[in-house]
Amino acid sequence: MKNVLLLVPTETYRAQAFISAASHLGVSLTIASQEPFPMAHRMGDRAIVVSLDHPQEGLSQIKLANETSHFDAIVSIDDAGLKTAALASQELGLKHISTSTTDLAQNKIAMRQRLMECNVAQPIFQTYREGERLEEKLSTIGRFPLVIKPATLSGSIGVIRANSAQEVREAVPIVRAIQASHGCASEYPLLIEEYIHGTEYAVEAIVIGGELRILTIFDKPQPLHGPFFAETIYVTPTSLTKETADRLFEVLDSTRTALEIKTGPIHAEFRITGSGEIYFVELAARSIGGTCSKAVPLSGGTSIEEVILAEALGLHAPDLSFENQASGVYMIPVPRKGRLKEINGIDRAKAVRWVTGVDMTYSADTDVLPIPYDAKYLGFVFAKAPSARAVVRSLEEAVNRLEIEIS
Repeated sequence: MKNVLLLVPTETYRAQAFISAASHLGVSLTIASQEPFPMAHRMGDRAIVVSLDHPQEGLSQIKLANETSHFDAIVSIDDAGLKTAALASQELGLKHISTSTTDLAQNKIAMRQRLMECNVAQPIFQTYREGERLEEKLSTIGRFPLVIKPATLSGSIGVIRANSAQEVREAVPIVRAIQASHGCASEYPLLIEEYIHGTEYAVEAIVIGGELRILTIFDKPQPLHGPFFAETIYVTPTSLTKETADRLFEVLDSTRTALEIKTGPIHAEFRITGSGEIYFVELAARSIGGTCSKAVPLSGGTSIEEVILAEALGLHAPDLSFENQASGVYMIPVPRKGRLKEINGIDRAKAVRWVTGVDMTYSADTDVLPIPYDAKYLGFVFAKAPSARAVVRSLEEAVNRLEIEIS
């Protein structure tokens, strides 16, 4: 039986989804995390501890575990384990993306520079380091509003819109403080880029046999204007015309080719202006986060986790057919800093027509931080309906029925 090593965050929401996918494929799954994760006691020697913060150390630990477990593929479900997975896969002769690709995918400045060299449409940008002349950087971009971002964090952490030079000056120390709180050294540069006016879309895709396959394009019907960028609703099928969706595919294919992503999942973000121009915004060499993969409308009981495992193992890809209905998820942002006391109304939210599930991710008496200070969401509400509009209405009604108490 083939055996996949899955690298996960200690507090993962997705372990069970991958366990179910492995069972459906008839393969074994070993799960590795920084510390024993909540389900580890149920998995025995198929749960191991691997250092994801230090890829070389993690490589040594994986090589040792491979002596007895023999891994046929190594998959990281989030950004933290990407380089460790790439190093270990390369060392063991398994299918993998290169470490240079992981470095590009995990550094927004390096990614912007590579895509600029490859003529991919993206925001005009500058880097900014402590001690440099901020005014010169801003004049080079030459327009407002702007977006200030940490170079090496994801999930909208530290991402702030600024509408003037004064707002940029006010945002910089905030972004630096957020960087530091997430373990980034103070000398790490910031990315300053133009804000693209337009509608944002998310694309879930996978590279199979060297070819890009789109799993779905998600509309984001609730505008993301800033100053912070907490996402809420993803809904599919997209409202884009086939012609625009085809052009979006071409931009994504150019982007992943420039970054040399030759295998595995991709989660990407784009903005499309009122005049139809498509701008690349972000890309991660992994699948969608949290439990949002449930919103990808694959039919026949196939899950995106199953597709990912099959691709990593070189197995025949599961049938990528899609449900003939709309699907969506509402990611519930943390509204403010504080201590979560309780969330009431979950049963009322589940009772809304077309709602298929409610997953809450925090327990009571937990300290919570909103975006841009942290990337975690309070939970996820899912819906499926005959139309995207019905999905959006159901999701909004369900979330309105929740009563969130934060002190």
